[in-house]
Amino acid sequence: MTNFIELGLSKPCVLALAQAGITEPTEIQEKSIPLIFEGRDVMASAQTGSGKTAAYALPVIECLEQPDVKPRALVLVPTRELALQVMDQFTRFSKHCSLRAVTLYGGTGYETQTRALKRGVDVIVATPGRLYDHIERKNCDLSHIEIFVLDEADRLLDMGFMPQVRRIIAKVSKERQTLMFSATIDARIERIAGDFMEDPITVRVNPTQVEPKEIAQEVMYVTEFSKDALLAKLIAEHNMNSAIVFTRTRRRASWVTDRLKDAGIKAEEIHSDISQSQRERTLEKFRDAKFPILVATDVAARGLDIPAISHVINYDLPDSPDDYVHRIGRTGRAGRTGVAFSFVSDEQRHMVRDIEKRIGKSLDPTAEAKKPVTSAPRLSKPRRRRVM
Repeated sequence: MTNFIELGLSKPCVLALAQAGITEPTEIQEKSIPLIFEGRDVMASAQTGSGKTAAYALPVIECLEQPDVKPRALVLVPTRELALQVMDQFTRFSKHCSLRAVTLYGGTGYETQTRALKRGVDVIVATPGRLYDHIERKNCDLSHIEIFVLDEADRLLDMGFMPQVRRIIAKVSKERQTLMFSATIDARIERIAGDFMEDPITVRVNPTQVEPKEIAQEVMYVTEFSKDALLAKLIAEHNMNSAIVFTRTRRRASWVTDRLKDAGIKAEEIHSDISQSQRERTLEKFRDAKFPILVATDVAARGLDIPAISHVINYDLPDSPDDYVHRIGRTGRAGRTGVAFSFVSDEQRHMVRDIEKRIGKSLDPTAEAKKPVTSAPRLSKPRRRRVM
């Protein structure tokens, strides 16, 4: 296997990687880093947990080793959580270099971000909305950008950010290198690449494997009224100490969190109604094993760097098979085994078929398990909220 020195990384970067416990490149890193060093535009497809952030962060750090007066690298991401994760990677890998980086995202004040921009930065990691706000306030100049990265390009598209992305790109130097990383490369992504990139090279890592192979997936056919009791039973029976429960809406996340607390299970929730500072505190407590169950909407489906999650439970099925893949990708990371349970009502069976087509694998349980669960005891009477 190729090592990091052979890929062209300097000793300071290799030392930082070693101190982070990383000694060998992943497949996406091995394939992408040399192409980025060559100055090529790269369109890469890699799943969650593949090391894709380092695949572009490491060559960016190397290429921008000498500080300048204006930003020279820009990374656009769809969510605040991913922005913080990417920033953490840049901070860790550049600890022996003089690189300056800043994160720009909403849900927090402008003052700290503005001061950092005025002091001078080399790398900007940003969500599109907040970055464009800073552009309009004339807080940042993108005319010197040498490397432009779209991370989670498919998610940026799904969340409707492309109009803002196009306006931002209009402010970026045309003499740039463009990198696009996405969980999937479909016709939509290829059209975007045609608009933004110059003769890109496509890199695909395990293109036919759309879910981590170490994840055991189980569908459980249930009625709406039996979900709460079944969830508490699963958590107890499997002795879950680090699990994420996904719900479709913010209101449902609050409902499930309350029901788990009613059952004596420590749980906290994160979703977009909760302030960014509170979400960060909650995630830090979860990483530190202060509570075992995190209840989340899809705001947490991507970009969370929590490698030790043992179980994912889809209390509600997501709207799309791609979102299912990214949810279950929270577990079974870094060679660990993982388990994903999905609660499905009879009227949602067609959604299971769509997921099976997406992952190329049958999720059908045994015939007995297909019978809706109706006899599980109800938890204590709801205290405040009603399920919508």
